[in-house]
Amino acid sequence: MARVRYELFFKDVAQLKTSVQSLRARGRAATRVNLPNKDKGDDIVGWLDAVRECGEVDCVPHYSMKNNYERDSTRAAERLKRFASALRERNIDRCLLVSGSGSRVNDSVEMLRRLGMDRAWKREHSSFRFDVAFNPYFPETKDLEREYDRLDRKVRTGLVRGIWFQIGTDLDALESGLTRVRTMVGPDVDIFCSVWLPSKQLLARMKFRPWAGVFLSDEYLGSVERAEDITVSQLEIFARHGATALIESPVTKDADWAQCERLFARASSTSKKRDRDASDSPETAT
Repeated sequence: MARVRYELFFKDVAQLKTSVQSLRARGRAATRVNLPNKDKGDDIVGWLDAVRECGEVDCVPHYSMKNNYERDSTRAAERLKRFASALRERNIDRCLLVSGSGSRVNDSVEMLRRLGMDRAWKREHSSFRFDVAFNPYFPETKDLEREYDRLDRKVRTGLVRGIWFQIGTDLDALESGLTRVRTMVGPDVDIFCSVWLPSKQLLARMKFRPWAGVFLSDEYLGSVERAEDITVSQLEIFARHGATALIESPVTKDADWAQCERLFARASSTSKKRDRDASDSPETAT
């Protein structure tokens, strides 16, 4: 399965290594992973070293401004710089910088603005760039336009290498977002899009306690079968726009891997059928 990454799920370093080794056993295509920053006590750099002990792995670490918060803007920027330097020392040239839920003065927009104005730092870290998050699924126009404005401000710093789309289920919003963002950033910026592997447990959890900023339709939440149909449509849209899928569900068991392969195979089949139908159309024939 091309153009896919896997988020790592673990409780300690031993489980982290087990997760990485489980993916590596699936072949080279499964060695592209993301290392999330979900808690204030996360030792991202230490975890990176543990991942590297497992062999050749393409790892994108996350850095959450919420979980690394400093009230003072200068201290917040210096903390982020130290993190970036630690990554460079390990030959890692990117990280996903996110603000985290809630609002704060020292968010990802402000940090990129500060680092973008620091010419000395930019020269010293000329090969290092940040990835940023984007949510195309806001139902209210004013919220969506604010999200585009924030993305534009991030990109204009010249420090953005990739854009990671939030999870959501509105296919029209996804299609529109991918088209508009690609126009904004050009062909050289990588685009990634998140999806889940639907399960009864996941859908029940999202019904009971949905994540902030994640917009899921009743149709998606209604059944695993319909959620999988929507996921297949999302994967097909990702492929059509040259975006890489990020699987934000654990892929550790044979059943997880089988579901993942099945969904990608269905998406590929849908794409091929679409291409055949287009080539057989009267307009194409003429």
